Amino acid sequence: MPTSSLDNRMNIRTIVWPIFIEHLLRMSMMTIDVVMLARFSEEAVAAVGLTGHFVFFMVIAYMIISSGCAILIGQNLGAKNRSEALAFSHVGFLLALIMAAIIGLGFYLGAEPLLLLYRLEPQVHIFALQYLTITGGLSVGLSLSIYFSTVLRAHGFSKSPMAIQLISGALNVIGNYIALFGFMGLPVFGVVGVAISTVFSQLVGALLCWWIVRHHNIGFSIRSSFKLDFVRFKEILRLGLPNAGEGLSYNLAQLAIMFMVAGFGTAALAAVAIAQNLSRFVFVFAMSLGNGAQIMASYFVGQSRFDELKANVHRYWQVGITVSTLLVVMFIAAREPIAGYFTEDPETVKLIGVLLIAALALEPARALNLIVISALKGTGDVMFPVKMGILSMWGVGVLFSYLFGIHWGLGVLGVWLGVAMDEWARGIIMIIRWQSEKWRAFVRLSVAPLTE
Repeated sequence: MPTSSLDNRMNIRTIVWPIFIEHLLRMSMMTIDVVMLARFSEEAVAAVGLTGHFVFFMVIAYMIISSGCAILIGQNLGAKNRSEALAFSHVGFLLALIMAAIIGLGFYLGAEPLLLLYRLEPQVHIFALQYLTITGGLSVGLSLSIYFSTVLRAHGFSKSPMAIQLISGALNVIGNYIALFGFMGLPVFGVVGVAISTVFSQLVGALLCWWIVRHHNIGFSIRSSFKLDFVRFKEILRLGLPNAGEGLSYNLAQLAIMFMVAGFGTAALAAVAIAQNLSRFVFVFAMSLGNGAQIMASYFVGQSRFDELKANVHRYWQVGITVSTLLVVMFIAAREPIAGYFTEDPETVKLIGVLLIAALALEPARALNLIVISALKGTGDVMFPVKMGILSMWGVGVLFSYLFGIHWGLGVLGVWLGVAMDEWARGIIMIIRWQSEKWRAFVRLSVAPLTE
């Protein structure tokens, strides 16, 4: 892999657009899931919408490994130390398998007691338990697909994960259709079939990612991955644990907020589930730009290009906020037909419209956080976003969601405003952190002499 070709791939435009298309495909497939489930049962929409937060928890847990690897691989590639980058790739694979086993067992045994806390309507509870037990207990495909995609992106190959997502997403949609509506005389499997379809598509995606890694001659070998290397284990976890901690705190806060929403009834829960799926199309570009910013940050700090990186990230978040704001305005203009497409229930349609209007206060700040926090993590400055995230998400987001939504009686609108306050508080703090350049002190390479 010549250095010049790697340098050419490390371009924000080259990296971001395939990631954006991949995320857009992923969001589209998730929305198609919701549309198909809505035709099947509103209780199924509410159930899968609720369990989506637990699925996101799984993703965050798996990102502990992949995010730590991404930083270390990127920095070592930037410093032209390919052998060390490959060593971290091997160690990360074993850790991804271990994490999948732990998470799978935890969800298989703990799904029932978790869902009992929400006091759901009986049918919603049954659907949620079915979906969570299967997708959580058999999530090894999700773990490995996330890991291999991260390795590919760290080497500048962002188009391959995009193509793989298209294939696995299409398989998921086909499986969902068969599960929900039958095919050629097959029985309707319902939510159980949707969960099985999801697991199968994730496994296919993981296998395809592994095949692409081998195709690009990165040097990865599964056999070499089973050699214990506690020094590199520690390096990955030292970055990965706090790196994922910010996302973990966010998800736990969202679970607490969903607990409040569940108290407003099934219509409110369904409206929030649908609005959240729509909001993904708003922040998908900012999220992609954030992924690109993290890759570029890791690579640039490996080459000590600090001033260039600082100026670039400043432009990235400005573009992200602009795009997110324009997309929200478009959704607001078409809110009634969009809401009507998902559900015919008048109360749910009304609530979806309210949440889309409130998104004008929420999404620009979310875009800011997605980009700047990712850049900070790419440099190795991971503890500050975690500490500030925990403080703001709970001290601002959860607190004011309760005050606005329940105490002052604004319902789901109040909850959305509380979340927006958290995003703006964190965003302003992160901008100050980035401009201060304190992240320079956290750049680390765990290697000795740099070699080609």
